[in-house]
Amino acid sequence: MTERRVYDHIVGLGHDCRLAYNLRRTFGFERAFPFDWWVTPLPALAAFLREPSIERLYDPRHLQPFMVEGGIFAIRNVRYDIELHHEFPRGEDALVKPDWAEHIAAAKARTQFLWRRFLTLPTGSDLLFVRAAAPAERKTLGRGDYERLVEEVHLGLEDILPGVDFELLLIDRPSRSKAPGLLNLEINDPNKDDWRGTPQLWTERLLGAGVAFAGSSSRGRELPNPEADHGFLGGA
Repeated sequence: MTERRVYDHIVGLGHDCRLAYNLRRTFGFERAFPFDWWVTPLPALAAFLREPSIERLYDPRHLQPFMVEGGIFAIRNVRYDIELHHEFPRGEDALVKPDWAEHIAAAKARTQFLWRRFLTLPTGSDLLFVRAAAPAERKTLGRGDYERLVEEVHLGLEDILPGVDFELLLIDRPSRSKAPGLLNLEINDPNKDDWRGTPQLWTERLLGAGVAFAGSSSRGRELPNPEADHGFLGGA
């Protein structure tokens, strides 16, 4: 991927908030989308796109606290295997508050807002979806499984957005493909400790690959913050 491509919309598909942070930091846009601040393994992404339901995502029967050292690290939907990391209030200890279940309705409303935005991505625009592989996926998913799941994601997007032309950029995928509509980029960020990774490296690789954003830049404003941005930034 070397020629310059200008996109009207650049939309992250996870696997976590490192991708959302670096896309929005690099290209200077505020507009949020559903997968920005979740932790979504590739099988979970394929499953959700195959059977997208905000009702099921926030069904209390499918929500469980993900505990770390006695505290609630995140709320996990066990049906989809999606961790909702920033949808529920956190305390000063950075852990999800014990009364998280009382905030399901508010979290659901935010996600419904973002999902409507996702579903109304306009036909005729130049659209790029971006998916970054989780380190574990490169170890646990065989090449055949990874390629099958990528194909499911691509088909799911086509079904959800009929008539919308898009390209799918895969970052750090275990194997390369020249299939139509699939682009590849290696970043291999060595920073495993900071959730933002190495922002300068992401910017260098994304811009060096020729990815460009056609929309207006909001550079100079506050950088993306998963604890403050719950989806309503950037207008309707």
